[in-house]
Order: sequence, then C-alpha cells, then structure tokens
Amino acid sequence: MVAAAVISFLTSLASIAAAESPLAPTGLRCDLLAHPEETVITTALPEFGWIYNPTVPGDAQTAYRIIVASDESSALNGMGDIWDSGVVQSSDSINVPYGGTNLQASTDYFWRVQTLGSSGQTSPFSAIQHFHTDTKLAGRFEMPGEDAAGLIYHASSNLWANRYPLRFESASPVLVTNTAPGRWFVDFGQDAFGYVTVHLPGMGEGTQVEARFGEMADGFAVKTNPPVRSLVRYTNVDFTLPEGAGIYAVRPPVHVVYNPLRTIEPPKSFGPVMPFRYFELINFPGTLTASDVTQQRLLSEFDTNAASFECSSPALNQIWKLCRNSMQILAFDGVYVDGDRERTPYEADAYINQLSAYAVNPEFTMPRYTFEDLLQNPTWPTEWKFHMIFIAWADYLQTGNTDLLYRYYDALKPDLLTWAATGDGLIKGFPGFPQKTNSDVVDWPIGDRDGFIIKEGRYRNWTNSINNAFYYRSLQIMANIAAAIDRTNDDASYTAMAAQVYKSYNHVFWDDDSQSYVDGVGTTHSSAHANFFPLAFGLVPADRQAAVVNYLHSRIAADDGMPPSVYGAQYLLEALFNSGDTDTALDLMTTNGPRSWLNMINMGSTLTTEAWNFSDKPNLDWNHAWGAAAGNLISRFVLGVRPITPGYGQILIQPHLGQTLSYAQGTVPTIRGPVSVQVTNSPGLYQVTVNIPGNVTATVKLPASGKSTGTAWVDGKMVTGTLSDGWLTVPDIGSGQHIIVLKMNSVAYRHALKL
Repeated sequence: MVAAAVISFLTSLASIAAAESPLAPTGLRCDLLAHPEETVITTALPEFGWIYNPTVPGDAQTAYRIIVASDESSALNGMGDIWDSGVVQSSDSINVPYGGTNLQASTDYFWRVQTLGSSGQTSPFSAIQHFHTDTKLAGRFEMPGEDAAGLIYHASSNLWANRYPLRFESASPVLVTNTAPGRWFVDFGQDAFGYVTVHLPGMGEGTQVEARFGEMADGFAVKTNPPVRSLVRYTNVDFTLPEGAGIYAVRPPVHVVYNPLRTIEPPKSFGPVMPFRYFELINFPGTLTASDVTQQRLLSEFDTNAASFECSSPALNQIWKLCRNSMQILAFDGVYVDGDRERTPYEADAYINQLSAYAVNPEFTMPRYTFEDLLQNPTWPTEWKFHMIFIAWADYLQTGNTDLLYRYYDALKPDLLTWAATGDGLIKGFPGFPQKTNSDVVDWPIGDRDGFIIKEGRYRNWTNSINNAFYYRSLQIMANIAAAIDRTNDDASYTAMAAQVYKSYNHVFWDDDSQSYVDGVGTTHSSAHANFFPLAFGLVPADRQAAVVNYLHSRIAADDGMPPSVYGAQYLLEALFNSGDTDTALDLMTTNGPRSWLNMINMGSTLTTEAWNFSDKPNLDWNHAWGAAAGNLISRFVLGVRPITPGYGQILIQPHLGQTLSYAQGTVPTIRGPVSVQVTNSPGLYQVTVNIPGNVTATVKLPASGKSTGTAWVDGKMVTGTLSDGWLTVPDIGSGQHIIVLKMNSVAYRHALKL
C-alpha cells in the first residue's frame, strides 16, 4: 500500500513537471477581504493579496502585475485604466499596496493580477475581484483629523465597513415528527442563533398556535425546564394563524439585555434571535414536513470547505467538528462575544475565539473589529489586559499586516502593566480588588483554579506567579512588535525587561522542596496553574521542565482529569505539547470524563460550552467560543501547522501524534493558501505527506527520540537534518506536494523510492 502511494506520487510529480502552462493566481483579497464586494472599504490606498499557484514543486513567484479598472469590461480585457503596476520583480503576494492615484469615494473598482514563476513564464490573469469604496476615504495611514497609522474598523458611518455584514442562511431539519394531534417536534441538528420560518397550510385561520424554541430536548419535545440556574435557553411564543397559505416567520422574544452599557446586539434590522436546536409547534393544523420548516441562522462570512481534520481517534474527530461548528455559529453578533447571556466581548474569550477561528476559516476582519472594541471597552480581569497584546500579535502572525501594530502600539502599552513593576522586575497585582478595572482572576469559574491562592484570611497574593508569567510573555511580544514597526529602542528595552523577569521569576517562585512553582510570594501552595502558565510561556529552564511536567501529572491525577477551566485548558495543553508530553495532552483532550470536550457533546450541546459541566458552573451557557481551545490546538499541534514568519511565508509543520494516534490528516487555511498534512505513525513507518502553497517554505519536524542519525527521506532522496530535543528538523521544503519519511522497514517501500 505504501509503495503504491509513493509510485502514485512520483507519477503525479512527473505529470506536473511535464505541464508547462503556468497557473493563474487565486484567492484574491482586498484589504484582507476575500469578498470585498459584500461591503465597502474606507481607504483610498488599499492593499491586495492573492494565492500564488506553483506549476511544479518548489516553484515560487518572482514577479507580478496588478491592474485596477473602473469597469468590469476593462478588467476583463486586461486594461488597468485606473492603475497598471507593470511587471514588478517581487515575490510579494500579500499586503501589496495599491500604487495609483487615490481612489474616489462611493466608486466601484475591479482588479486582477497575473504572476511570473521560477521559469519566467507569465500566468493568465486571475479572476476579477470587485470592491466598492465608502462615502468618505482616507489615506492608508491616517484618518480625517488624525495623525495615526492603520485602518480603523469603527470609523465609518457604515457599520460593516471593512468587514462582512451578517446574513441569514436557511438550514433544513434533520427530523420532523408528529408527537400528538396538532403537535410537531423539529430537530435542526445544530444549535444556532436565529428564528424559524414555517410554511402555513392555508387552513385554521385564527387558530392560536404555541411555538417553543430550545437548546435541550426531552425525548421528542423541547425541554421546558433546563437545569436550574443554567443559561441553557428555552422560550415560547404564541401566534395566530393568518388567512391563506404562505411562509410565516416565527420569532423568539426580544433578548433580555444583560448589561445595557456593554451588551452588543445584532442590528435591529435582523430582529430578535436566540440560540436553539429544537423547535416545537402545538395546536398546529395540517401536516408538517421537512420542506415546510427552516432554521434561519444569523451568520457571517464562513468558508465551510476551508479546513478539514480526521485522525485515528473518533473522539478527537468529534471534538474538531464541535469546535469548527462553534466558530461558524458563534459569529452571530458580528463581533466576538462571550455567549448568549452577556453578548459582550472579553479579551481572553476573544483570543481563544481568534485562534480557533483562524484554524478553520481564513477570515481576519472580525478579530480586528473585536480588538478595536476592546481597546475602547476593556474588561476587569488583570490577565485579560495581556491578551490584547496576544491578539495583536496573533493578527500579525496570520496576516503579515502591520496596520494594527502601527496604529495601536501606544494604546497597547498600558496593557503591559510596566507601571506595576517593582525593583526586581516583577509586577504587583490586584488580589481581591473589585471587578471594575483590575482584579486578578487566575481562572474562571473560581472552582477551576486548582486551589490557587489569591487571598486567604489576611494574606493577599500581591506578587503572583500567573500575572508575572503573562507579563513575561507580553514583554517578549511587545519587543517583537516594536521590532516589526521599527521602534528599535523599545525592542531593546522590552527584551532587557523580559530577561530580568525571567531571572527573578525563577528565583522568587521556584520551590526546591516541591520541585514546582508556587502561587506567589508569601505562600507555599503550588497549583497546576502556577506551573503550566510558566511552562507554556517559556519561563521554565530546561533542567526544570521534567520536574514541572511531573508536578502537572500529579495535579491531573489529583483532579481526576483536567485541572483548569475551558479557558485554562488552552495554556495547559500548549504547555504539554511544547514540552513534548503529547500523549498526556491528547489524553486530556479526548477523555470522556466530566471535565472534557466529550462531556459537552454528551450533555447534548452542539456548540462549545462556557464550562465543563453544570457542577463546575451551574449558570453555564451552551454557546461559548472560549470553550473551543481544542480547535486551534488540533491545527497548531496535532497537525502541527504554525507560522514561523508573519504571514506564513515560512511555516512550521510539526505533527504531534505521540503514541496515541496512528494517523492524522487535515487542511489548515492560511492567507497564502491551504496547507495540507497527512501523517502515518506506525512502529515501522513515520511518514508525512504535505502540500505547501506557493510562496511558502516549510520546516518539517519529525519525532526522533532515540534516533542517532539525522537523516530522513524527502521525495525519495536522503537528506540530512538536525537532531535536537527529540525532533529531527528538515528545513527548506518548498511549495507543492512532498513525502517525508523518517522510518523505513519495508523492502517494497525502499524499492518504490528508487523508481
């Protein structure tokens, strides 16, 4: 089977090489929008991007030509009457600036691009992309009356400027059943925010009908009494059948606003929406079929074909699907919010939402809009401030675009909390402060802190290890941001401050007796959190990592599973993957206990939940994006696809299967195109098949514990890599499809490589 696969690959390679016609660029973007025709852009100097499609493996773009036309016909004929860049010798294919005279307001434009590859041949033109400018425009690096850099997503009177408008999409039921005379139960198979349309039979004019919406079912009925205190939704409305047949919209009641000052509702033009999977009609005359009833889901732009995942663990497959669906459905508000209860952005929620959304959908404007909202409306947890720096850096890594960094660099500085630093470089926190401006949170809900001591009796943990772990990582990121926007002095300053924190952290918080980090100055208590956060953020020296991992194992055993919340799981699992403890990470991800993603599914939810279970948080809701950390962990660690350079020009592919998974395969979307990875992991063979987009170079890391020679096979040729920390690094894998093999115990396979 393996030999046949290699022969097939080599045959396809030969056929590709024989093809001489270069391929047209695809995946066009204007100001990061794949569909700018759905909105308006506010800059007179947009930036363009596209996917370069290599003709042969290893091919890369060497030049491009962009045309911008005033009408579609001119663009179709290759005439750039607004701007023709001419042939530009450059490999750039993202964030390429428009170079003509300033565009006009309220005007339609049409653009396309052609590329040259390594062979020097010119490709056909791409398809045409249409965009429309706003009623007021500015240069790329300022807004009217301001001297600041970057796009502003909140600047226009058009609510949807520079981002995608919401829209309703129809979904058919998976089950319609008649449970009693005049009583119909409908299961749409997926929890979503919206309402229902029903095809009325044209009989029973004036009849009073009851409609029930709910997230839970009780047999073949909507559950009218979800768990006490929970925010699992149920509601009902009555309506009167009008005269005649037709389509009738059954709307839920208006959402009860949690906080009038911060709750963000979809625009009123969309009407009230609520999350529901199940629907019931009572006292409804006639017959109801699957074609008579639809769930109208309020959604944003989402490419359902952009990502995929499958592996040898059925549990992990279910969890990936749960997270993927959550990313699509929970964009219902046009901004990242914390679920249905508050409908409010929070920084930590937004960061996990951002990472997991990137993993399944190459859309970059909603996290930017959310970021700007949170800059204006920060929330109270101390650690959440640091997440703003994380969000800005994650955006840059994904897009390679510096607009947000230039514009908001100074606005990010207060979130770094350098003003709270003491003489040894560590910062003091806000233990037990009112939940208004700054208050240490550690984890949420409170019971998921693994006993971390914020305050106890008269003790206050003023200098705690978690705040300082976040501080250290944020200093590193701010140094990177400063370097990216040429703030050289700040880069050096933040780098020096991080070094001081590293030294003080390991002196102050490390406890030799327990071989672990303690919660803070003045306490000997060591929680799981006090150890996985520094491990995740690179604060643990190499000679202490094994001890910290062992300590985490003890806390996992003591808690009989996942010590932190769904939020903390993001960082615990990152810590375990990064330290090489793949099997523990995968075990925690796929466990079927009460603190697991499978428990979310077992409870009946089709979206990630606010907490692991009702015992942990009785008032949990069933629609919380911060519960979807597994989605980004699968793409970033199980498949192992991460950017090395901002904008994915250089990528890392380092699959983590451990001894748990025998195979994994999937596609991860990026701004330069999809990255596909297929891994076979067996005692006799470790093989990675990758498909790399054009203008991308990959470094592939293979697990090599116990291996004494740094050799692997790449497309049938032996190559020498670098052995370090149990991994064999094979650099410089170019575009196209490649097979990388570490182990070869098959004679047939060896023979196939020689063909």
